[in-house]
Amino acid sequence: MNGKIDLRSKPLGFNDPLYLEAYGFLVTEAAFLDNNQFQDWKSMLSEDLLYTMPVRTTHENVFQTQFSKEMFHFYENYKSIGLRIRRMETEFAWAEDPASRARRFVTNVRVSELDDNKLDVKSYLLVTRSRLDATDSQLLSMERCDILEQTDNGLKLLKREIYADSTIIGMKNLQIFL
Repeated sequence: MNGKIDLRSKPLGFNDPLYLEAYGFLVTEAAFLDNNQFQDWKSMLSEDLLYTMPVRTTHENVFQTQFSKEMFHFYENYKSIGLRIRRMETEFAWAEDPASRARRFVTNVRVSELDDNKLDVKSYLLVTRSRLDATDSQLLSMERCDILEQTDNGLKLLKREIYADSTIIGMKNLQIFL
């Protein structure tokens, strides 16, 4: 649905305990990823995770979908993300050796309660990334549409759809998690 407002669901207020829990989840997640604490981040993921980033397409008709349903920058699940994390912890992760320096800025968080102990969470994310001795940073802005599930161990990320604002991703690689 790529971030469109669903008039059937009622967003939670900014002081609602569920809103604050979801917001805290996103901020903690960003801190783990910014500090390359991938195992800690993985503990926040549901084992039923679906993590996708469709390729943006350009059409003259603005009412058509702007994202491919068949091509993805990411199409991951819990197991494949675990494999990527394990690889990044080896000497064979050349694209991230030395590791990127990234900062994730999470804003415009909207939370709605769904059935079955799930939260629909939409947010904007701005990622800055630099590597080696680069004097400039690369920027990537996007919208994320998440489903978080409430478990006995806290919130877990069940589904994430990432919608980049750019048609062409200006980073040399996408080895960082978004």
